[in-house]
Amino acid sequence: MSPRAATLGTSLRQELEPLIAREISGITAIDTAIAHVASPDYVVMFQGARSGKQANVEQMATLVRMNGESPDESAGLRRTLTRTQAAISSRLSITMALRTMRVGEIDLVTMYSAALDRSNGIVKRALTRMLARALVHTHLLTAHLAKRSGSKADVTLLPAPLGAYFAGPEAHACMRCHLDRPGSAGPLERHDPHPYTYICAACHDEVPGEFPPDLAMQMDHWPREVREAKVIQHALGRVSKLNAIGRVLHPLAGLEPDLPTPAAERALVVPAMTPTPGPAPGERTGEVEIDMTEGPEADYVRTLFSPGQVRHNW
Repeated sequence: MSPRAATLGTSLRQELEPLIAREISGITAIDTAIAHVASPDYVVMFQGARSGKQANVEQMATLVRMNGESPDESAGLRRTLTRTQAAISSRLSITMALRTMRVGEIDLVTMYSAALDRSNGIVKRALTRMLARALVHTHLLTAHLAKRSGSKADVTLLPAPLGAYFAGPEAHACMRCHLDRPGSAGPLERHDPHPYTYICAACHDEVPGEFPPDLAMQMDHWPREVREAKVIQHALGRVSKLNAIGRVLHPLAGLEPDLPTPAAERALVVPAMTPTPGPAPGERTGEVEIDMTEGPEADYVRTLFSPGQVRHNW
């Protein structure tokens, strides 16, 4: 908790409750929009935004619990969710749903920025990550609104020209980066009998670079159908989507790229080893004392530990 919050007698729970409520409200809005959207590419885009909001809620709830408190589960929060559902249900078009979501996301960016100024330490680091997610989602919504509505006002809000977000005449949502960026390989689009899938041209260019070297060397020798299927399969994976968020959506939202730590470097970051427990000083080791009483048990023990039996089994 920040010194200012402590001075005002404000707990961390009170600081984060409005943010948690607003994020959960946004999750409810997304769930309601998904139920009314028929475009599979936008459904995947909304699901990605939902995952980001869930991550923010879980991180804030963890911070509250680390502070010895419990997140709010009051009826006031449920009333907020009901109002959000009603607001989204009355706007069934994708464009109106995008516009309603952006209003809430802009409010979230303002709230996160204010909370960030009042925080420090681990809370500040966590809120910085949450603010980045909100900014990425805001710019993603703005780009789609600019493309769908042709609004010059929305275009001016984007850090890059609209052509960096969309290559074609219509707005599509790539199922990896949620945009339709230009590229040399061309987009990948699947229809029946497969589930609808859309991978933009830029992702089609980038995903082969994520393949292990041994597979990357073989790709040029595969039939076109096999190669495209492998690219689609990898592009829809969680690791590739996280790469798209950090390497593509962060710069397109005006943020520094969020590059993951390579596995080789992570392998070197290990916790300090604790001493392995061993025998006490002076304790005899390497000997096992067995009570050789007479009877069936003694015969069993002699058979079990006889050199011939041990050699036969091992």
